[in-house]
Amino acid sequence: MELAGAILLATVVLPFLIGWWIGNPVFAAAAWGALGLTLLLRQVTFDDGSVAGEAVLGIAAGCAISAAAAGYGGHVREKQRARRLRDDDPRRRVRD
Repeated sequence: MELAGAILLATVVLPFLIGWWIGNPVFAAAAWGALGLTLLLRQVTFDDGSVAGEAVLGIAAGCAISAAAAGYGGHVREKQRARRLRDDDPRRRVRD
């Protein structure tokens, strides 16, 4: 149970928070895409060119899930910012 919690935290929760902090879904997801590509290249290098299917699949799936969580976090932040700007627009205020 503790291992599942740690995996969930590292794969979904932290990337979402970092994506929210970045505030742009494309940049947030691209960071995890680059990390995934780096890990895949490193895995192939350590295996002397032979691709271990299970390890590559695990790295690809984990990075895809993290990239989606980070992208969603950036999307949520972007929507919050747009709503705040819309609500602060002086042209939309009702005058008494």
